[in-house]
Amino acid sequence: MRHTIDKFYKDTNTADVVIQKHTPFTSEEILNISNHYLVSEVMPYFMIDEPIIVDDVYHMSRIVLLDFIEGVTMNRLTLVEGRLPELNGDVIEVVVEESQAYLLDIPIGFTTTVQGKTFEVVGIVNQPWYFAYVQEISPLSGRPIESMIYVDQTFLDETTYTNISIKLKDSKQHNSFSSDYQNFIENRIQILTESYPDYIFTTRFQNQSFVKFNSDVKIVEVISIIFPLFFFLITVLVTMSSMTRIISDQRIQIGTLRSLGYSKITIITKYIIYVLLSSGIGVLLGISIGIYSIPFIAYNAYVVVYNLPPLSIEYHFMYITLISSTMILSVVVVTYFSVVNVLKEAPSNLLRHKSPKAGKKILLERFTFIWKRLKFKYKSTFRNIFRQKRNLFLMLVGISGSTALLLAGFGIKDSVELSGDAQFNQMYNFDIELGVLPNETSITLIDTNEKLNLMIQVAYFDETDYINLIVPETYDEMNGFLSFRDTKDKSIEFKSDSVFVTKQFALDHDISVGDFISLEVNDVTSNFTVTGIVAYYFGNNIYISNEIIKDVFDLYLNKIYVKLPNLSKSEMTQLKSSLNDLDNVVHVQTKDDLMASFKQTSSSMNSVIILLVIFASVLSVIINYNLTLINISTRHKEMATLKVLGYDEKEVSGYIFRETFMISSIAILIGLILGRSLQYFIISQINVDGIILKNEIYPLSYLYTAVLSIVYLLIVYVSSIPKIRKIDMLEALKSFE
Repeated sequence: MRHTIDKFYKDTNTADVVIQKHTPFTSEEILNISNHYLVSEVMPYFMIDEPIIVDDVYHMSRIVLLDFIEGVTMNRLTLVEGRLPELNGDVIEVVVEESQAYLLDIPIGFTTTVQGKTFEVVGIVNQPWYFAYVQEISPLSGRPIESMIYVDQTFLDETTYTNISIKLKDSKQHNSFSSDYQNFIENRIQILTESYPDYIFTTRFQNQSFVKFNSDVKIVEVISIIFPLFFFLITVLVTMSSMTRIISDQRIQIGTLRSLGYSKITIITKYIIYVLLSSGIGVLLGISIGIYSIPFIAYNAYVVVYNLPPLSIEYHFMYITLISSTMILSVVVVTYFSVVNVLKEAPSNLLRHKSPKAGKKILLERFTFIWKRLKFKYKSTFRNIFRQKRNLFLMLVGISGSTALLLAGFGIKDSVELSGDAQFNQMYNFDIELGVLPNETSITLIDTNEKLNLMIQVAYFDETDYINLIVPETYDEMNGFLSFRDTKDKSIEFKSDSVFVTKQFALDHDISVGDFISLEVNDVTSNFTVTGIVAYYFGNNIYISNEIIKDVFDLYLNKIYVKLPNLSKSEMTQLKSSLNDLDNVVHVQTKDDLMASFKQTSSSMNSVIILLVIFASVLSVIINYNLTLINISTRHKEMATLKVLGYDEKEVSGYIFRETFMISSIAILIGLILGRSLQYFIISQINVDGIILKNEIYPLSYLYTAVLSIVYLLIVYVSSIPKIRKIDMLEALKSFE
């Protein structure tokens, strides 16, 4: 996934840094930047946010002027449909960004008027700086950007540049997602900042698309590191159980070969060649699926939140070699010791069926008041469980491991959903959120409702990062609209001296209660004392009382939270439509809209979770089936004896399955405990900017996991019945002395 976007960046020559300043760049400034010893390439351009009319409604559009005549050299556009603009005397040809969650669907042939000139859309494109479905906000109007229009720079009579995209020397040597690249960029930005202190530098690590994609990949990365370890362990267990069964079935053949004079090395080689062939084929199939199928499923799960280029396969030969050799070597080692263990016996002993292990007293027998009340079939079951200690161990480890994987898969999904519920249903006590023009908070449609006016502004933190600054008009009403909870999940009240920092930002910047922090807003810097760290799951915010901030920064109100109790869905839709028609309202979002946006983002995890559940399920069935077959093959004489004594098929099947069910039940309970620990570890390792997940699991997920594990047991039970029916009593009971 990282390789694909990094390749996409290199193919489109995506900028390392975009430079801006408060006034347009002069020719001398552009020349000065292009001649800097760290800069390899520059592309200046003009960008402005203007309203356009679409379907008789004004929508904010970001208009970018590029040099289509000479060619766009950086952040190259990918043509999706139509063609690129050409000079046309009648109209000004433009291309638009492909529609997505936050951008309008503007078709080819659409015309609109901007600054008295007619635009005609001739193509649909994608720009690499904006490949994630995230909402861009116009910094001047505060309105959301609903279309991106690219036009030739001749649109303006006089060439003016507001932005400069730059490529840094030697940046292409690094992967965009690597720590080397991040260190490389930070080092260069520090030098550039010293050279140009009045400029604003935006790197890829501050670009919304890059940050969002990188955070989502980190979630997959944690899973991709943890789960293979479980799969490897279970592979070894499956191999051990399979080879034990095969070698046990071929015990007499091994004895015959030894009697005929074949050496131990020759016999061992026979089985080694067998497992090399089978594991070799398995590894080839596994690599093919691992490289070509699973990545496509995981990658395509993100198309709901990203406009992604086609997946580019990267062959990590070191990984392929390491995984292949490790898997094959583990199978060979397990097989070797399994065969050697059998070859320790004399050939004469190998020509006879192995005698069952002698029964021993178990701990339960010492509790006579329990033991004497048990039926014979349960006494034999408990004795057989502890007689076959290797099978007991394999089953406990295998089934508990696959159960743990199942629960962890469900648990990751639960963490995302619980976090969304905690933020949107428990923390947010408002029903609708309005973005308005500065200080234009008087809106007749909602003036009779309970509402809270706020200022939301981007603030720079310690000159290295930025955070959303949120200031309520009246601090005492804040608690009625937002329910704050601290890191220990205890309610915390917003007061006149409150400075609350959200948990993820506090963790990333090592901020604690009582610390001083520096914030810069509109070129004014001030220090504040943190009074609380609050749980907040999606976003980095700092909440400051207006009593503290009004004498430091100019306070303007651009956001309104509104409570709309007992409003039906249709009434809410009607109100939303009416509010959108108002000139002083720049955007409207209901709490349902916020939740829907979150669900769309989190839905990308579903395919990954489904994959994990499927693999865990398959492993559970394979482990159970293998161990059941071992049980049947090593104890077919006992079952044949039961048949001769008059036991019916159901009772004979129960003789085996009863043990499996008891062991599996204990293994499932262990697996649920391990699964919770695994899920807790995975969630705690997800360190994503602006995202922190609630580390909990729904009680129903425990139930689903247990029920699925029992269903897999039943599947194995049903599939093993034919094996029991095929036991030949005469063949099983005849003497081989």
